[in-house]
Amino acid sequence: MDRTSHTRLFKLVASVALAASIVIPLIPARPASANTSWVEVSACPVGLSIFAVEDDLSLPAPTVDFNLLPNGPGAPARLVGSIAGESVPGGKGRQYVYWNDLKLTPGTRGTVIARGARNESYATFVVANDCPPLGSVRGSAFEDFNANGVRDLGEPGIGTASWKVTTGGDWFICGFVGGDSTYGPTVTPGTYTVLPIAQPGWRATTPPRQALVKTLGFAALNNDIGFVKAASSGDNCGQYAPVIAPQPSPILLDAATTLANYKVFNTLLAAANAAGVTSVLAGPGPYTILAPTDAAFANLSPARLNALLRNPAQLAELLKCHIIPGVVDPAQLVGTKGRSFKTLGVRSVTLRVARNGQLLANNANVGEIIPASNGQILALDRVLFVR
Repeated sequence: MDRTSHTRLFKLVASVALAASIVIPLIPARPASANTSWVEVSACPVGLSIFAVEDDLSLPAPTVDFNLLPNGPGAPARLVGSIAGESVPGGKGRQYVYWNDLKLTPGTRGTVIARGARNESYATFVVANDCPPLGSVRGSAFEDFNANGVRDLGEPGIGTASWKVTTGGDWFICGFVGGDSTYGPTVTPGTYTVLPIAQPGWRATTPPRQALVKTLGFAALNNDIGFVKAASSGDNCGQYAPVIAPQPSPILLDAATTLANYKVFNTLLAAANAAGVTSVLAGPGPYTILAPTDAAFANLSPARLNALLRNPAQLAELLKCHIIPGVVDPAQLVGTKGRSFKTLGVRSVTLRVARNGQLLANNANVGEIIPASNGQILALDRVLFVR
């Protein structure tokens, strides 16, 4: 598919479809009081990406099933996100994005059925030979008390904000943050610009920023957007189409400083300080740091976490089991069963790339690979070797 066709497909789905997939014209929906008005499918060897529009915002998301010919019904597709407002085909309602990460044979044909509250819509598909995979851009909206554009300690999340993700030209998607203040649109790998869109009574404080989505399943994290209360009528998504000037290559800092700057590894840094491991994180390396986020530590029981913090020797050993000497290249793991790496502790860690392209460290998902002057940091959603 050429670049022009690729851009048209992006604009058609108003989210990011799998660009090299083959899409068959839609089968008209059954006559009804139509609410599920549109469904689109992109299919490739690593799974199905499905987009369905629900015209009525008061109605729940459609359920989506598919059939593969001649094998029959497949597993239900998983809802991974949604977009409302200007970006939806037809300009109204909400578009839902579904994903099913299963192995498909190129040339396989099938049908998708999106069942809404009042009717059904259909689309047929053919599995393409290859296609760019899906990733995401993630962040949260917060009330920026000191209006510095950065989320500082104690600044709360807000659920009255919007966001825009764009490639800097005429392609963009917009949406609202959820009730938990977070957002995470599904996109193909590439470089995106993230902008805050203020609601009436608010003013945005965070400037446009760039987010890099590298591979399938890659989540570009920490794209937080700040707002302050102000007398304003709010912004609209269409008024922004920024041209971002090329940025100089950032100066890489050591892993300890980089972790601190990300502001989502506070528990890890406190644990490293208590265990006397901070000097290793700031040392010459090179190291691959397996770094559980604050959310990962929050999954541990308070009693378990406190027990670790009270035992510096045990804690130091645990943290050293999260440090691999050298820099691991995930690209070398693709198509293999994974590889076991010795750590600075007594345990080894297995890194592998799942069938859907997700990089895993043992049973933990790697959300982002962050470069540092003394190696790299792999952000984890779990703490390894502890329950």
